[in-house]
This record gives sequence, C-alpha cells and structure tokens, in this order.
Amino acid sequence: MRIFVLGLDGAVKHLIDRPELPNLQKVIREGCLCDLISRPPITSVAWTSMVSGVNAGKHGIFGFRIGDKLNFSTEKKAKELWDYLPSIAINIPMTFPVRPIDGIMISGMMTPELYENSVYPASEMEYLKQIGFIFEPEIDLKSCGQSIDIKIELIKHYLDYNWELFFVVFREFDVIQHFFWGQDLPYYQKIDHFLDWLINEKNLFHDEQTSLLIVSDHGFAPVDKTFDLQEWINQNGYAKQVMVGGWGALYIKPETENEKQKIKKGLEENLKQIKYDGKPILDVYPREKIYWGPYAEKGPDIVVSPKRTLGFTFGMRTGKIIGASIHKNGCHLEEGVFAAWGPQIKELRDINREARVYDVMPTVLELAGKEVPKEVDGVNLLSY
Repeated sequence: MRIFVLGLDGAVKHLIDRPELPNLQKVIREGCLCDLISRPPITSVAWTSMVSGVNAGKHGIFGFRIGDKLNFSTEKKAKELWDYLPSIAINIPMTFPVRPIDGIMISGMMTPELYENSVYPASEMEYLKQIGFIFEPEIDLKSCGQSIDIKIELIKHYLDYNWELFFVVFREFDVIQHFFWGQDLPYYQKIDHFLDWLINEKNLFHDEQTSLLIVSDHGFAPVDKTFDLQEWINQNGYAKQVMVGGWGALYIKPETENEKQKIKKGLEENLKQIKYDGKPILDVYPREKIYWGPYAEKGPDIVVSPKRTLGFTFGMRTGKIIGASIHKNGCHLEEGVFAAWGPQIKELRDINREARVYDVMPTVLELAGKEVPKEVDGVNLLSY
C-alpha cells in the first residue's frame, strides 16, 4: 500500500468542504474527515510531531527558535516517516538542512535558498532551478499562486518515481490565511483541480494500492486584535525573571527549583486572569500538560496562546498590551484537519477520539503495512 499525503498548511474543515471544491468534497464524503488537534498550534512543532509520531518532549522541537538561535532539522531527536518508507518529501517545515533518505527530500520553510543541503540528492537541484521552485512564497497573492502552480508541476514530475510515501506540504495557505483572510478560494481551487487530475487523469488511486490523506498542522480563524506578551511581561514586573520565546513560549530564569515553581504558579494564574470585554483571552499551558519525554525539560515552562476565537493574535513591540491587528487578519487555531480516502477507507466513519497531529505517523505506517515503534505517542486513526 502506498500513501499520498497532501499537506495544506493551516487548512480547516469549513475551508476545504465547500461546493466550489467538488474533488475535495468527494474525498470527504467517500472517506472520513475530522479535526486534527495541534496544542499549541505552532507550525514547526506540529509538522515535526506529524512526521515523527511523538510530542515535542520526544522530538526536541519546541518552536522556530531556541532563545535567539534559529532551530533547524539538525536539532530533531526522533525518527521520521522516511526512516521507515521509501519517500518523496517535499517542502515540509523543519527539514532544512536535508539528510540522506531512501528517496527524495526537498526542504521547506526557513530554507535560505537553493543550496546543496536543501535538496537530497543534490543532483535534483538542476531540475528545481529549471522550474523556478519557491521554498517560501512572498507575502503576496501572486507569489503564492505561482508557488502552488510550480509545486504541482514538481509533484507531477516525481509521481512516477519509486515511493511508498509521497508527502508534500503547501505552505502557501498559511501565508494567504495570515495576511489575506477571506481570499483563499481561488488557491484551494488550484488544489481541487490538481486532485481532479490525480484521481481522473493520472488514475493514481485506481489500482486500490494507494490511499490519500489530507492533513494540516493547525487551523485558522480571522483576527483583528493583538496581545503583546513581551509588553505584558515588562509592565507586570517579570522582565528579569522570564524570557519570552517565539509564539508564546515563556522560560523562567531563576535557578532554584523552589523559586522557579513559585514564579511559575503566580505567572500562570495572572496570565489566566487577563480579560477583554470580561472574557479571558489566553490559553495557558504549563509544560507538563503538553510535553513529556526525555527532552521535555528543554522546552518552555509555560506556553501561552491568544484565543483566536475572540479575534486575538500575537502582537510584537507595539508598546500596547492589547491593540489592533494591522498586518495580519488571520491566525492559527488548534483545530486543523485530517481526511482520508482510498481502498482501505471505503465509507464515511467517525473518529471517536480527539485526533492529534502525532497520530498521522502511525496511521501512515499501519496503512503501509509497517509496525509502529513502541515509543510513538499516536495511534492509527483509522483503526482505533
């Protein structure tokens, strides 16, 4: 059994289940669809959990940065899907620099440009140059559209190669939904037309030996307000005790455990009390509630996430704790999407548990007839 995984960064159920997207609806109606939870909804953490089957406490990626230092694939501590299956892996976040695999790997976001360590094998560089491959689109709808078109051409090129897993991520939707909320339909239609080609022209699934999964690392919602975490820390006397990392990560500095736990408890309580129009605006997660494993202690002590359902996203260096969101009009939700369609997924079924991003890896392995390693946190969503 082969598995084609279509990654749509930031997709959510109502955005792919629309009458204007008949092929996506076909997959949903004939297969299964559910929310896929990413807690917290951070791109680098979620995609790494998705391909490794474990939480960040086991794979070691807690964000895009460690302090002021950028995180790269060399920091990952867990095996990934391409360690078990011959794979074509395209544009997946946190794969730069690439490493040798049984197949082809083209790195994703945070790739500076086309270097030898952004493609494996390096001999594929010439083809990528020829088609003008874009690792990360500009914040521009035209650039996003061009990037999607080029990626579809790239996929078509590699489909006839030898693979058991074909895993591609369309990062463009994260950019579109962050900065151009409500203007996404023409770009989802590009994906829908591509699905039509895969199903009805390429006949990728006709032999009942290939299944399709559609996944996202988190969902999206419209936002119009910002919460500046660093400004709140500064104004509330925590600046010397707490370091703010990326995407709501808080690291408590004191070295003694008693002092640290005292600060942590008070900080959690105070963060939960921050309100707007009488409603708490933050989800507050202590490390031990979301991360476990040998590397959990390296993660943030607390992770904070503004409630997108109340229209909040992060603000940075605004001078105001709460302000208007000027640049972004969409931001991440915990609820992404999981859909499955193919010979082993014959009819609509309910997934009667909270599906997590780390469930994707064991689902893929069992579909492919492989044993799931015992250290994996997730379960096969199609047999639970």
